[in-house]
Amino acid sequence: MTEQQWPRERGSEADFRERFGAALADRFHRAFYEGDPAADALFEDPTTRGTHMKQLRAALSSGGAADDDAPAVRAFIADMQDSLADVDWDRIARARRVILSIPILDHSIALGPGSLTHTYSSPAIATVLTATGRLVDGALRRLTDTRNWLYHLYFEDALKPGGGGFEHTGMVRAMHAFSRAQHRSRGGGTEDYGEPINSIDMLRTWFDFTHVPYRGLDGMGYTLTTEQLRDVYYFWHAVGGLLGIPPDLLNGLDDHESSQSMVDAIVAVAGRPNADSRALVDALVDAVSAQLGLVLGLPVGPLRERTEAQIRMIHGDEIADWLEVPRRSIQVAEALHVPTVRQRFAFLYQLPDALGQEIATNQALIVQLLEATEDGDSAYETAPSASPAEAA
Repeated sequence: MTEQQWPRERGSEADFRERFGAALADRFHRAFYEGDPAADALFEDPTTRGTHMKQLRAALSSGGAADDDAPAVRAFIADMQDSLADVDWDRIARARRVILSIPILDHSIALGPGSLTHTYSSPAIATVLTATGRLVDGALRRLTDTRNWLYHLYFEDALKPGGGGFEHTGMVRAMHAFSRAQHRSRGGGTEDYGEPINSIDMLRTWFDFTHVPYRGLDGMGYTLTTEQLRDVYYFWHAVGGLLGIPPDLLNGLDDHESSQSMVDAIVAVAGRPNADSRALVDALVDAVSAQLGLVLGLPVGPLRERTEAQIRMIHGDEIADWLEVPRRSIQVAEALHVPTVRQRFAFLYQLPDALGQEIATNQALIVQLLEATEDGDSAYETAPSASPAEAA
């Protein structure tokens, strides 16, 4: 057992043990203090951080480290490569087609009102992010960075070394480590939540791209078969390995049903949303509304109400009330639209040519969106001088 105490803001250890068992309680206790040794080594010495990041960008882009790269860079790249050793690439390709069969704008709903709202609902994560002083003010930029990272995952062979998904995921992982280094340099402690962006936080975030958005998409009418959903989870197992999530924490999390008990355990130690959570979600709603306004050419006010309604539809009234998200009458109209979407999506899979065209159209739209939003630097492209942990 680790010497550190169960973090005081993670709820009652005794209650957790009684509900989930001693084995999982012991694993969570260790995980609260787990960083990411392969990534953290990049930032141990402030005098070498700039050199490490320059070498890392080149290594991630090419898919391999150079012989004269720093040992920490070579070890980090090797760790990412090793995580892909047993990946079934045919299954990854199947999952990619499933993902791209869903319209991109609806993926954006699952990302903003779904994934990021759930991420920010955790006070452990929200407190670290608001400490940067930039996330709330730059919410649109942060939303765009996260979306662009996801989009890079969806290209053919993107997760293989040298692919765009491999490259961008490596940079996101490095920024998590940079956040931990900055937290330590500011004298931040671990008594409340454990190590910042620890293994439990990362597992929660992993669910923010599996359990949360795909339940949300199902509620929007995009119902996947059991096999399709398992392929999507398998895809995210590969991404989770690249992100440095310990394999034993991901083991057995193959679909919504098999993940539910672990999701319940994560919720039990997350804590209720706090003021930082509410500030981040409010800024996120503004960012989503502004972004949709630019894309659709519509006024921001109604789009904000629609986004708030979608948060309630995806997360339920209890979480929405904690986050102080107002109730909106447009939620009724959003719900009435679901049966039509569900019928069209099911019919699409009966028409192979139409399905292929839908996938091609969504892929082309991703290319256009990336071209439109990648002119400036992302949060992690200016690391390590940028504020930490903003790429997650």
